[in-house]
Amino acid sequence: MRRLLRSILTIFSFFVSAALLLSVATVYINPYHAWALAILSFGFPILFVLNVLSAFWWIYRKRWQVVIPLLALALTWEYWTNTFQFNGKELPQDHKIENSLKVLTFNVRMLNVYGWKKQDNIPGEIFSFIAKENPDVVCFQEFFVSKNKEELNEHVVFSQMNQYPYRHAEYSNRYQNVYKYGLVTFSKYPIVNKQVLKFESTSNFTIQTDLQVKDKRLRLFNNHLESIRFKPKHFDFLDSLNYKNDIERRKGLMEIVGKLRNAFKLRATQAESVGNHIKNSPYPVIVCGDFNDTPISYTYQHMKGELKDAFVEAGKGFGGTYNGRLPSLRIDYIFYDPRFEAYDFKRHKVDLSDHFPISVTIDLDGKNKSAKN
Repeated sequence: MRRLLRSILTIFSFFVSAALLLSVATVYINPYHAWALAILSFGFPILFVLNVLSAFWWIYRKRWQVVIPLLALALTWEYWTNTFQFNGKELPQDHKIENSLKVLTFNVRMLNVYGWKKQDNIPGEIFSFIAKENPDVVCFQEFFVSKNKEELNEHVVFSQMNQYPYRHAEYSNRYQNVYKYGLVTFSKYPIVNKQVLKFESTSNFTIQTDLQVKDKRLRLFNNHLESIRFKPKHFDFLDSLNYKNDIERRKGLMEIVGKLRNAFKLRATQAESVGNHIKNSPYPVIVCGDFNDTPISYTYQHMKGELKDAFVEAGKGFGGTYNGRLPSLRIDYIFYDPRFEAYDFKRHKVDLSDHFPISVTIDLDGKNKSAKN
């Protein structure tokens, strides 16, 4: 009996270790060719923890099988650090950064135009939050203005952000000039150039904004990559999966898998396109936005390139930014030029959207000239 149990546990160790390694393969393989791996990547944190438990078990039993999970953990440790951080890097109180830039990014979910959040005056709450945090640059995704609602009138909205004399607003959807939907970047520093990076067959896009921050020219990318586009019925289906008959279950799962597959493929193409613009920028780069994908993804790899991830450098915990019915995933990011340094990364747990805003303070003078007394 003990031998049978040991054999079963050995097979289990092989299985979860192989699954962990496959889950990170999507970082290098375009989902066009292996979209199923992209789905598996969502389970990376669970698979990693299962391998940790497996390693402890074999250590306790003093068996050679401990090599199986330990090898898988060693090969995927880098990806775990993209998922979880123990200690955030904070600026010491006795230090001062002479050339800093505080950046905040927030998917504002159309400023709650359809009343998803039941609180009153969500737009006003968002603008009050921005005023309190007082970042130098604000990137909004799913920005929405409408002539039919006074609190969402474009002039009223922009007047609420009047501490930012410069802005770059672009819209992908318009309806008879009644409403507009898109991206906007607000800045306390002059904007010297603007460009829109459109994607084919979708309303998602990126805006590229050149800022003059004191003596430095920066290129900032505000991104909203392809959404999965789940509807309430898809979440309801997942909630009631155990109560469906076989035909309903098969049909519903196929529809959900189809949406995931299409989103993975479109995001991969979008990430490659924006990644090329980032790589070819003549100026130091900051990249913000809602990528709709996890750190264990082809999208993340191509958007990040040689840049630094502000969460990895200065965050802590899991840093989940999705505030919806699925488990909290990190799908919103701030990347920056490796010559800079980051401090005080924050995920702000304000319940104003289906995303949490994130912010970071970036030292533009970098390591060699950073904080001075």
